[in-house]
Formats: sequence, structure tokens, C-alpha cells
Amino acid sequence: MTCATWSRSHRSRTTSWPSQFPTTLNVNTLAEFVTLARTQPGKLNWAATPGLPDYVFAAFQKSTGIELVRASYREFGPALADLGEGRIHAVASSINIIAPPVQSGRARILMVVNRERSQLAPDVPTAAEAGYPELTFDGIVGFYGARDMPADLTQRVAADVAAVARDPALAAQLASTGTALRVGTPAEFAAAIEDQRAKIAAIAAVSRPAR
Repeated sequence: MTCATWSRSHRSRTTSWPSQFPTTLNVNTLAEFVTLARTQPGKLNWAATPGLPDYVFAAFQKSTGIELVRASYREFGPALADLGEGRIHAVASSINIIAPPVQSGRARILMVVNRERSQLAPDVPTAAEAGYPELTFDGIVGFYGARDMPADLTQRVAADVAAVARDPALAAQLASTGTALRVGTPAEFAAAIEDQRAKIAAIAAVSRPAR
């Protein structure tokens, strides 16, 4: 998808963002992990793929008052290997990326931050269900056009995207990757982006290290 500006756009899909923990921690819920982390400040570590997962996990630490050490990786594959071996204690990433250690039984997903549960992990609670509604985020993906795109052209493109999105085969293919297909108007997409922008700005403000 080519992105230019967000002002004339049409939402097409959202991606699941889960928080994953090694089974060696012996925690089965997010509340249990928070309790464990509070007894070991600065002793547990975490990793996240760049972007929204980074902000969500920073907000999670802030809202719960826990302190974990960030582990940085040039590539994320080694982070998943370390998670499976218990060297990393928490990972925030998209559900399709973190699937291997979960499927092998070496890690479990304790939360997804989407508004709805993931079809790939229907037993995993959302952030709101886990008691952290402020961590609710949808990984928004859509089509973008130039800021000065004519309104009639915007609406025609939006209608074409909506028509394609009604294809059950497309929805099934995206669902297999943990992506929920949703269709909205250009105005709804712009509003969703602004809402997420405001939430991320608020998280960045409270997560910024004190000088």
C-alpha cells in the first residue's frame, strides 16, 4: 500500500497486537505477571517490535507501576528464541510474529490490545477484559491518497475498496494472519487515526524519562 497523507483515506484492516510471556514464569494471567514483576523490580526484561507495541508496553508499565528492563535487538528473531528459553520475560508484537513459541508450548499470550479478541487466539482476553481498557489499540492499516485529492475521487476509491472487502475469500485470507477486515468511510478512518495519535502522544508524554 502506498501512503502519502492521511487526510483522504479509507480504512481496510486492523492487526492483533498481543503481549506474550514464557511459560517458565508460571503465570497464567496478566494480573499474575504484574504481581510477579512488582516483587522483582528491574529484574525482568522485555522486548517489542518497533512502533505501536513499544508504546503499548511502555504504557502498561506506567499504568501498573512495574519496572522491567528493555532488551534491544537488531532483528526480532533472536528475541523470540530468547523468549522461548526464558531469557526474555515479556514480548509485545503482532500475533503472527509471536506464533512459533506459543505453538511450541514455550510461551503463552496473556492479552491482545485490540477491541475484539483475535480469531487466532479466541481464548485470550482483550486489554479491556484483562482490566486495562486504556491499553486498547487497533493496529490501523488503510489506503491513503494525496491531501488535495478530489472528494468525488475519494468516494469512488472508498466504494471500490469496500466492494473488494466484501469478498469472503479475502477476509478469510487476512484472518489467517491475525488481521480483522473492517470497512469504514474516509471520515471514520481519519477520526480513528486522530484518536490513536492522541493516545500515543499521551503515552509518550508520561513515559518520557525525567531529566
